[in-house]
Amino acid sequence: MHVVRVACKEIMETHKSRQTECFYEKMLACHLYERGIPYMTQVDCFVQRGTTQVLVGRLDMEIAHNTILELKVAPRVTPADEAQLMKYVRAKRACGMKLEHAAVVCFRDDGEVEIREIIIGHG
Repeated sequence: MHVVRVACKEIMETHKSRQTECFYEKMLACHLYERGIPYMTQVDCFVQRGTTQVLVGRLDMEIAHNTILELKVAPRVTPADEAQLMKYVRAKRACGMKLEHAAVVCFRDDGEVEIREIIIGHG
């Protein structure tokens, strides 16, 4: 998460607010790539119901096999954003991912980056 925090701050300082979510996602991906950190973007998340996989949603970013991010461009992180992230946490854990970090990253209108990390319980 430290690399994510530093990269997001640098992206916002350089490019300011009022960019698209896609722009911020690509810029963060570039930062990770330049540091040799594996990542995937737009990751489909499923839960299993019997023999059927059911799509929960599309996660913005998965990093280093242990971190998931939901990116937003908004005035602030909302409870709905956190609930969306929790859906992905449950889905990823259900399929065996060993999550260490999960966060909503909000590139705010006021030029700040708000990172709301959730506590990952192990058990």
